[in-house]
Amino acid sequence: MKPMKKMIMIVIAVVAIFFAPAVVTAQAVIKNTTSKVVTLKAADGSAEITMQPRSKARVSFAPFSGAFAFDLFYFEGASEKKCGRINKTVISKSEVEITTSDLYGIKPTGQAKTEGSVKTTTPMQINLQKREVPTATVYLLNSSDFTVVCLDGPFEGIALKPGQKSKKAYTVPTGQIELTFKHDVEKDSSAHGRKYRQSVYSGIITQDQEDLDIANENLTEMGGTPLKTYAKSLIPFKLVFTAGPWKGQALRFGDVTQKAELNEGFNSLAIQFVGGDGLKYQADIEVIATKRDKPLIFREMDIKNKKAIKQ
Repeated sequence: MKPMKKMIMIVIAVVAIFFAPAVVTAQAVIKNTTSKVVTLKAADGSAEITMQPRSKARVSFAPFSGAFAFDLFYFEGASEKKCGRINKTVISKSEVEITTSDLYGIKPTGQAKTEGSVKTTTPMQINLQKREVPTATVYLLNSSDFTVVCLDGPFEGIALKPGQKSKKAYTVPTGQIELTFKHDVEKDSSAHGRKYRQSVYSGIITQDQEDLDIANENLTEMGGTPLKTYAKSLIPFKLVFTAGPWKGQALRFGDVTQKAELNEGFNSLAIQFVGGDGLKYQADIEVIATKRDKPLIFREMDIKNKKAIKQ
């Protein structure tokens, strides 16, 4: 009997060794079907995983089957949005999908929450006479020491060197006006990688005004003291920096830049990339850098002023 008992024990040990890796590595496959970069965090906060749009991954803290609870986040611009606690049921050998409904709390058809009877009333109609706003026809004049380009408002897209004036006048409502400018802080004779900053002009347009004059004192830089940091790209395509501290450096999703000096506060970084339509684009990554950003995160929502490059 003893040899037979020993043989049974050996068979059990071999079977346990054979199946142990499968038990240890059994994890659910999570599929992000959304267009957002999402982060899944374990319910107990012990682990997390970040997934790029429309990607799959095995999640270490997800069970192979059964109930799966986790906290879901996505990013809008530079801010992280919490979707809340998500509860899924994992079925063996099947994928768990993260959908747009999970991001925005949209309930599937047929599961809409009922709040009981709702009394409907006809809204009171009020006729308001539209007040005509006076306008002025003005030229944009650059009296500053910087080359500037206007990024919004009636002068959007106009670029002027120091001392230049727009070729035509534009009709602008009178009253307070705020415009965003990008300006080159380096002189052509000493340019090294080119550094661009964004600034805001705030002023008042009067009825008899002929020029909107941009002077040095009008360019209030949206940035603070210099700080050294590095950045990580969560943008789901390749890009290359065309100006600034990372000029010439190319990044893929998940890549990290070299350490460089930025302004604490608002920063605008010029890039180029090839879009999903095969066209080449130029744009800006606009982010706010703080001393705690190690690394500073770049997301697709940070890309602004996107324009196709004619080839």
